[in-house]
This record gives sequence, structure tokens and C-alpha cells, in this order.
Amino acid sequence: MYWGCISGLYGKGVGLFWKKSWGSINSKSYCERVVPLIAEYFQQHPGLQFQQDNASGHASQYTKEHFALHGIQPIFWPANSPDLNPIEDLWDWMKDWIQDHDSQVHRNYKRLQTAVNAAWEAIPYEKIFDLIKGMKDRCQAVIDANGGETKY
Repeated sequence: MYWGCISGLYGKGVGLFWKKSWGSINSKSYCERVVPLIAEYFQQHPGLQFQQDNASGHASQYTKEHFALHGIQPIFWPANSPDLNPIEDLWDWMKDWIQDHDSQVHRNYKRLQTAVNAAWEAIPYEKIFDLIKGMKDRCQAVIDANGGETKY
């Protein structure tokens, strides 16, 4: 698993390859590994708003309390709404990039980690800015589909 953040102002933010040795992602592990990265990024870039999906580790009361301790108030986001999340497109872009650059990546965990980190670094800033600029259209498409699936 890979966690990363993007911004319409700053482009690509921090990224984190979730190592197998850390175990599964839950509220506690998310708060230990990811929330400090988010807090540091927000200190470096004041005025940003934070959006994430409603995965259980993200949406728990425990996680909300940790965000509050860091002065971060995530934007409300509807459950099961991948069409509204522009970073989903980046995960697909990264998968394609990895397939184009290392067809044998699946054979070795260390190789996978290296490839995923390289893919994150290779994301063009223009791709991020285009995705962020497209949010109005994404939202309208979801409204037009009465909350259902869209082309995004």
C-alpha cells in the first residue's frame, strides 16, 4: 500500500510506502505512521485543507482526535466516493508507470517498494494540477449521476 498527498497549490506532497512489517492499516497504525507526516506537511504549508476517503482507519473517532491534536480538520467526504477523489487517478497512473518501467516488479518485495517510490516521484506536476482543476467537473458529474458512478 502507498499513501500520498497532493495539493492544487504545491503539487505532490509527501508519500509513504506502507511496509509489510508494520502490519495492517488501522486507526492506531494510521495515526502513528501517517498523521505525523500530514501534520508536518500542514506546518510547512499553512492554509491547506485536508481531504481523505472514509476508510475505517481514516474516519474513526481515534483518528479524528489525533487530527484535532494537530489542529487539522479534515473536509467532510461522502463514503464510497472514489469518483470524487483525484488521487485515485494517480494510483492508476503509478500502476501504469510501474508496468512500463519494470515488468518483473511483482517478483521481489524490495523491487516493488523501489518501483512504487520511483513512480510517485515520476508523477508530473501538470497531471496533479489538471486533476485538481477538474474537481468542479467531477462534482458536477456525481450530482448529475445522482451520486452514482461516473466516468471518473
